[in-house]
Amino acid sequence: MISAKLAKYLEQKGFMLDFPGYESNEQIAIDILKEENERLYPAIPLLLQEEFDYEKIIKRTDKKLIRRLNKVILIAAKLFKSEGINNVNIFGIVKRFKIKGKITENEFKYYYDSFKEAKQKQEAITQGFLKGQILARKKLTLNKALSDIFAPAKMRIMEKIINHEKLTNTELKYYYRSIRPLALAILDEDLRGYLSIVEAAKKIN
Repeated sequence: MISAKLAKYLEQKGFMLDFPGYESNEQIAIDILKEENERLYPAIPLLLQEEFDYEKIIKRTDKKLIRRLNKVILIAAKLFKSEGINNVNIFGIVKRFKIKGKITENEFKYYYDSFKEAKQKQEAITQGFLKGQILARKKLTLNKALSDIFAPAKMRIMEKIINHEKLTNTELKYYYRSIRPLALAILDEDLRGYLSIVEAAKKIN
């Protein structure tokens, strides 16, 4: 099996490895429990926020793993309550299967801190995705506006300038003769003010 350290290093170098995915949260939870690594267990409450079939797990694993899972479920239930997360499914599992056990303050703090850190990372990823979407939309809007003003040949020259590509003498002459005067006109505040008045008058009419 390829080590996680090697896989992560290769990914940073741009070499992506394809690994089989998971079909359910239950199977992920089972695999985490089988690792017998306390560092991985705090990931389970993140899975418990989503659709989770407890009965499916207890039918597919042994009592030792079930005991581990039950403790994590108790911690998750306490964590959800402290965070105001109304997880009816997990609360119902605790009640229906009469899951009981003792949770120390240190155990709860460890899971709580891991949960909060993971949620912050999820939020950062979501915000980054949304920011990317907004920038993409802005670019589409900009491209549409530019295409309404400039012909394709002019657009290609402006893209070369933005990308710091060298223009040919013909392109350079074309830029100063046809593109630059129009660009300066667009930037002129008086012209923009005049067009705003035209637009306002159009809406009134």
